[in-house]
Amino acid sequence: MNGITPVSKNAFVTMAICEKTKKPFGITVDPIGRNRYRFVWAFKIDKDKAKREHFDKKSVRGEIESDDNYPGCPYCGRAGYFFCDCGAIVCNDSEYGYCPNCGWRGELVYGTVFNVSNGGGY
Repeated sequence: MNGITPVSKNAFVTMAICEKTKKPFGITVDPIGRNRYRFVWAFKIDKDKAKREHFDKKSVRGEIESDDNYPGCPYCGRAGYFFCDCGAIVCNDSEYGYCPNCGWRGELVYGTVFNVSNGGGY
């Protein structure tokens, strides 16, 4: 990693959750084109502060990629993630997933286009 990638004035934060610790964290998202987004940074944040900042209201709909400098989950270090049907973004680096938000468990299917709304209920 070479540091933090500069982001556009349209960048925003959405919420995610650590699969291992079940703790919430923020992801800085930078729009890079029509319905295209890049995950740039991740950081620890508590639910109350996230709600005050309205991070739980931001949506990601479209094609998503990770920046070369994306550090992954600030709790467990996983750079991968999955998008649960409940709306949560969950850190993960395996073919099976568990969503601490809704309790879903199962095999993951690879994809690049997603619709994640309202921070997954955080």
